[in-house]
Amino acid sequence: MRFIASLASLRGVAAAVALVAVSVGARAEVEVEGFKFADTATVQGQVLQLNGAGVSSILSTKSTVVAIYLPRKHTTMDGATGEKGVKRIHFFMIREVSARDLSNAMLDRIRQNVPTAEFSANIVATSQLGTVFGNRKRVNKGDEIVVDYYPATKLTEFTLNGQRVGDAIQGETFFPMLMKVWIGPKVRGSTRDALLGGKATD
Repeated sequence: MRFIASLASLRGVAAAVALVAVSVGARAEVEVEGFKFADTATVQGQVLQLNGAGVSSILSTKSTVVAIYLPRKHTTMDGATGEKGVKRIHFFMIREVSARDLSNAMLDRIRQNVPTAEFSANIVATSQLGTVFGNRKRVNKGDEIVVDYYPATKLTEFTLNGQRVGDAIQGETFFPMLMKVWIGPKVRGSTRDALLGGKATD
């Protein structure tokens, strides 16, 4: 009887451990519109934290699901954009759009969300957004775009489905402006809140 009781106890412990493992695994990623974002990302050897993830309508309707990764978490736009070190913007397309429309939408969002003087001071860098996708005509549903900032070289690089696209954009002030496409003062509140540590919403 003692053996049976011990066996039952061990089974109970194993079940509890399995439940904890499942729970930990459940916290290891965030899912938005069927797309998954890991809770950490390693960029140039540095582990970044998922600051938040949500749906974005930068093309008037739902067009991307996006996540921001930072060295540490922030709940304000100024805190997130002012964070030093490696940073990442990671998004998936949830509908097909022309590459030009996507680039223009990001450029328009920057104009809307940064002061005129700041935009003018970065006009060379922002103009490169128009060529970042090269000769590609369309960006397809499900395509994955990652934008990384490397402080050592002050470069911002884009990859599309794991392949680098366009030329790296020079300047330490460009990436914070790009972040404002999704967390700027004129961005829809639910998107901004989701990316600044709130619940991932649509």
